[in-house]
Amino acid sequence: MKQKDLSPKRKERVTLSLSADMVERLRTVVYWSPKLTLTGVVESAIQVSLKKLEKGKRFKKRKGKLPVGRPRKDQ
Repeated sequence: MKQKDLSPKRKERVTLSLSADMVERLRTVVYWSPKLTLTGVVESAIQVSLKKLEKGKRFKKRKGKLPVGRPRKDQ
């Protein structure tokens, strides 16, 4: 019988900017919900969004890194 892999999934740190209002709301929800964490709430929200965005679509594997910095205005 195969044994399940119980090792934790590899995590990566991602830095992004959110509106101050959204961050404050997030912190308030987590503060008043003892079983929640900031990472857990954000990870869950991103998972839901990704499922919606990927539904019925096939995205090819990236060929490189994402461009750094702000998007150009002409795009």
